[in-house]
Order: sequence, then structure tokens, then C-alpha cells
Amino acid sequence: METLAASWRPDAMSDPVTAERWATLFADDIVLVEPESLPHGGVHRGLDAFRAVQAGMREHWEQRIEGTEYWRCAADLYALRIVIRWTARATGRSVVLPMIDLIRIRGGQIIEVEAFVHDTKALLDTLG
Repeated sequence: METLAASWRPDAMSDPVTAERWATLFADDIVLVEPESLPHGGVHRGLDAFRAVQAGMREHWEQRIEGTEYWRCAADLYALRIVIRWTARATGRSVVLPMIDLIRIRGGQIIEVEAFVHDTKALLDTLG
């Protein structure tokens, strides 16, 4: 978790190189769960799916990290609270939203990330 946390620069989520660095921390069979209502929503399995989700988010939004903190909840589970300024590339509209990621780790690798965005409607409204 400390390695992941060290990468949280303000522009990290909009940088494809950062997504590749994150992928090195993930198990090959990573499961990523995103809110269904978002363009990149659903259950995504594997590193290729993770890369596709990241690319999809970057296609829709410029993301700027405004704050992060995390807590160890169990031996294999962390809660990450991350505050992001989402700016829609198509409209220029932006919203600042907190989200919680539940991150499960096994054998030193991240095996699951389940994302909870505070207000998916507000995020979708930035798209137009």
C-alpha cells in the first residue's frame, strides 16, 4: 500500500505512465469494480481490463488528485479515500468528489479494487 500511496501526485490519474506503474502492483487476475452507471462501469477482470478502464477514464476526464488518505481495515484490506477534481474533456465542466476504494491484497499484490464514487450523477453531469 505504501508503494501505491507514494505515486499519488496531483496529475497521477491523468498520466498513462502512472497507470502502468500501478499495474505492476496488481495480480494478473485483478478484479476492478466500478459503479455501473459510469461509462467505464462494471466488473473488470485482468490487467488488460484495468488498462482499458484507465484509458476510458482519461478519455472522458482530466483527473486531478486533491487529497488522499488510507486506513488498514484488516490484514488483507485497505480503505482509500481519494478526493478528485474531475474535468470533462468534452465540456470543460468539473466537479470535486471524494470516493472510497476498498483495496484487497494477497501475497503482496492488489487482487481487487471496489470503487465507490460519492455522487455519480454529479460526475455524469460534467459530460453534458
